[in-house]
Amino acid sequence: MTSKLAIVTGGTRGIGWGISQQLAKNGYDLILGFNSNEEAASIAKSKLESTYGNKVCVIKGDVAEESTIEKIFKCVEDNFQGKLTAFIHNAGLYVGLTTSHESSQAISAANDATQLLGTGTWKNFDKYDYYQNVYPKCLIRGVEKAINYMEDGNGYIVAISSPGCNNNQTPKLQYAMPGQAKAVVEFLARYYAKTLASRRITVNVVIPGFVKTEAWNFITSNRGGIDSEPIKKLIENTPMQRWASPDEIGAVVAFLCSLQAAFITGVALPVDGGLHLA
Repeated sequence: MTSKLAIVTGGTRGIGWGISQQLAKNGYDLILGFNSNEEAASIAKSKLESTYGNKVCVIKGDVAEESTIEKIFKCVEDNFQGKLTAFIHNAGLYVGLTTSHESSQAISAANDATQLLGTGTWKNFDKYDYYQNVYPKCLIRGVEKAINYMEDGNGYIVAISSPGCNNNQTPKLQYAMPGQAKAVVEFLARYYAKTLASRRITVNVVIPGFVKTEAWNFITSNRGGIDSEPIKKLIENTPMQRWASPDEIGAVVAFLCSLQAAFITGVALPVDGGLHLA
């Protein structure tokens, strides 16, 4: 069987871990990016290789930095004969909320904490620039490199977005900084889908809803924790009244990176239990 290789940014924890497991289950070798948690990356590599027998490489670095993307694609050349099947841009964060400040750029962004929206003034351009680097710039850098290693008719690109970043749902005001960057990602996905259609390389976006990951431990730390009554009510007020698991998001991404989805491109797909209908 022809080998398949996928790059998953942020692929060792949270939603990315769910994606990595499902791709490995479907026979993909993997290059997994991670920012700082070397223990989690080592565990992810070991579990995937022992469970599925796949070849797995892990690459440390902040995706906001171009050098990290360079390292990832150097791994494609050095370890996988320069052949790539799928590029999944999953890595993301909300500085100081879903994660600690794990890089120099993130620390700088967090320190520039003044944000005035709706007053005609944005004073938070370090944070703005950081999210642009994490999301659209990383996607552009990744896609522009990935397509050089993909065969026509055998390439898949998927980006992970968030609720409220397009016209399908009310914008989340507290999510202004990362949200506008992910809105650009959704536009870029449509742009690349049209540009790469003649090569039969597909480009799609998945929009998860409430997914039960460790990031929620950060988000809910000052609200009584993930099992607190306010959080339970939040989930109960969604149409399906439950959390998604990372594996459920991963299964959809894996489908979009398969021959069964070869005629699907330019789609921003909510995988949110109906949250976008609320």
